[in-house]
Amino acid sequence: MGLRFNPPPGWPPAPEGFTPQPGWQPDPSWPPPPVGWQLWVNDDQPPAGSSQAMNPNTPYGIPGLPYGAPSGVVGRPPGAGPTNGWAIAAFVLGLLSVVVLSVIFAFIALRKIKRLGQRGRGLAVASLALSGFWVVVLVAAIIAANVGKATRSATTGVITHRGHMNAFSLRVGDCFDNPTGAHSVNTVTAIPCDQPHNAQIYAKFKLTGSDFSYPGTAVVAQRARSGCNARIGIVDKAMTTSAMTVRILLPEETSWTAGHRTVSCMVVNPTATLTTSLLNSTPRAG
Repeated sequence: MGLRFNPPPGWPPAPEGFTPQPGWQPDPSWPPPPVGWQLWVNDDQPPAGSSQAMNPNTPYGIPGLPYGAPSGVVGRPPGAGPTNGWAIAAFVLGLLSVVVLSVIFAFIALRKIKRLGQRGRGLAVASLALSGFWVVVLVAAIIAANVGKATRSATTGVITHRGHMNAFSLRVGDCFDNPTGAHSVNTVTAIPCDQPHNAQIYAKFKLTGSDFSYPGTAVVAQRARSGCNARIGIVDKAMTTSAMTVRILLPEETSWTAGHRTVSCMVVNPTATLTTSLLNSTPRAG
């Protein structure tokens, strides 16, 4: 006993011996089959529907589409289904710059849309475009953050190219431009000591104290001054002038409670005319 193609009510009768080939889809003008309708029945079961004759030379359904795709749903033309939820989620995540999930969801959506004939391909493609945009933005931000950054020698630790640097990342012996009139400094321009600059770190040390209790600005400043004065001997007095001053970079209350205790001692010249180190010896990298 074999199987026979069984067109639902409202469909024209299939040509004699008709078997859907790859690329076949029903005409979208035909009504959808009833719920539970079997498209294949036993040969001995009488045919349902109209008894009108079908010219075997007349195209039956829609030729040229891969069988089961892009619709894959009998009686539904491609793209006539509901909007795919994965595509919607991918697009929303793309807008929110959640790149990895957006890309994953977009590819899942594209596969389901192709298999089920759903809508939302544009949303999935747009989410991929958005993800690509955010990747470009991220790369550009990383490049921008590193452009103009000071560099050190990998062997000696000496600054080899001028550029911006966090003030607390300065090491003993580093030369830089100290911002004029600034009371709080976060970033400075670090400079090789053989190029014009106006300041140099001559000592660094850590204060002690509780993480839960800030000693107060006056106490921290007094301890920092004492430590810097005790270490001033490393500066070559023959290289200094009366116009130079000692400045101190010390932790404020917020930094103190975050665990930062480092004090940086520096010699500052009024103008950026220094072109050599002011220290008696070249500090080691570290």
